[in-house]
Amino acid sequence: MEIFVRRLIWFVVLCLAQVLVLNHIHVFHYATPLLFIYFIMKFPIGTTKWMLLLWGFFMGLIIDIFTNIPGVCAASLTAMSFLQPYLLQLFIPKEDYSTLSPSVKSLGMETFIKYAGTMTTLFCILFYTFETFNLFSFWDWLLRVVCSAIITIVLILVLENFNKN
Repeated sequence: MEIFVRRLIWFVVLCLAQVLVLNHIHVFHYATPLLFIYFIMKFPIGTTKWMLLLWGFFMGLIIDIFTNIPGVCAASLTAMSFLQPYLLQLFIPKEDYSTLSPSVKSLGMETFIKYAGTMTTLFCILFYTFETFNLFSFWDWLLRVVCSAIITIVLILVLENFNKN
């Protein structure tokens, strides 16, 4: 029960931060911090897939409702939720397979940055592809993906530094 309450608090805090603050930040009109994906990244590897998918879908749906972009966040975050356990397996030692929760402390800085970078870049690719739904302005799309991924990774590392246990 304590884990559920803690997740619910993180869910609410990250949704509010994204909707009220971060969605209004557009660095050079390209980079938008997408910090809410940190919520899905932090799920331990032993989490059931259906629970991960539900958390991801509902978080994406709430972000979509408050930002008026129907289905973009929900689809992107659900896809990221589906891929999270598989991507996490690439970055963790086999002996820590059942209960590892991804963090700088458990994975080490270099491995966590690789994990966070992969997850963030994947999300940004999906998000901006669904948002534009075309690749006619390829350079604009690529610049949005790269800039948003970089600023999001930096914010995740800052949040991870404050979240040390």
